Amino acid sequence: MVEKAITVADRSIAIDAALERLERYPSRTPTVYDYPGPGHPSEISLDEIRRTRAVSSRISTREGEWFILRATTAPWTCTEARLQEADPGESDGIYDAMEGLYQHFAASAPRGVNIAKVSKVLHLKRPTQFPILDSRLVRTYRDAATREARTYKSRGYRMMYWAAIRHDLLQSSDALSELRHRLSHHRSPKVQALHAVTELRLLDMVTW
Repeated sequence: MVEKAITVADRSIAIDAALERLERYPSRTPTVYDYPGPGHPSEISLDEIRRTRAVSSRISTREGEWFILRATTAPWTCTEARLQEADPGESDGIYDAMEGLYQHFAASAPRGVNIAKVSKVLHLKRPTQFPILDSRLVRTYRDAATREARTYKSRGYRMMYWAAIRHDLLQSSDALSELRHRLSHHRSPKVQALHAVTELRLLDMVTW
């Protein structure tokens, strides 16, 4: 019987190894950033900006005010959608809706508001859809994102990180389900609590 494994950018991580990583994950981070939930579906609050600092967003007060104001006119995506369903080969689907929301922030971002800051805010608001694209994840997924861009070359991108991470979520579906099951029965309440985060967030934590 082949053991289930989680795929991370062409690497396989056994469930035992993934569980060990989660056991070492700083418990304060999900307590502040993840567990309170996404809040109002079409607003960004000052408290939510503060919460992103638990994942080292380094969003300043002025930048936070910009996010809050920009959110008032954002084309917010459906809260029920998942990255797994966002097929880049489909027109006018979930992927395009996500891209529209992302570009609403990224295309007009003031100096200092980069891809990492935007993704950390959007993941908090749509935790099943937007990966946290910090520098470590970008390095990890660079080759896979380049390959996905070639697959969906009509999109015109050199790299497609969402598509690469979506690929791994689909490949790892059974393994992530098993990991979540083992988390829910873990002896440590702090580790057990992690079963409540999304599959996308679990993959992010395991990548670290």
